[in-house]
Amino acid sequence: MLSELEKRKRKMGQAQSEVAAVDQTQNHQSSPATSVESLIAEAAAYGNDENESLDAKAQKALECPCIADLRKGSCGIQFSEAFVCFLKSTG
Repeated sequence: MLSELEKRKRKMGQAQSEVAAVDQTQNHQSSPATSVESLIAEAAAYGNDENESLDAKAQKALECPCIADLRKGSCGIQFSEAFVCFLKSTG
């Protein structure tokens, strides 16, 4: 049979594990979406000129340093095409 002290230690350990799991889940769910949304917003606003065509705006958005790493990655071409498509569909 467990002593009272051992029971308390186990309970504390379980509670701490549950809190840590909740913290990780909350951080994991909100951070990536927020960072992607902010990158898209920053790139879309990069050099935005109201008098330009939608194609020109999309090309300027691709030049934003905020997405340079994404464009240079292994899926850079696919990312660029999808990003331009997204900008055109929302513009």
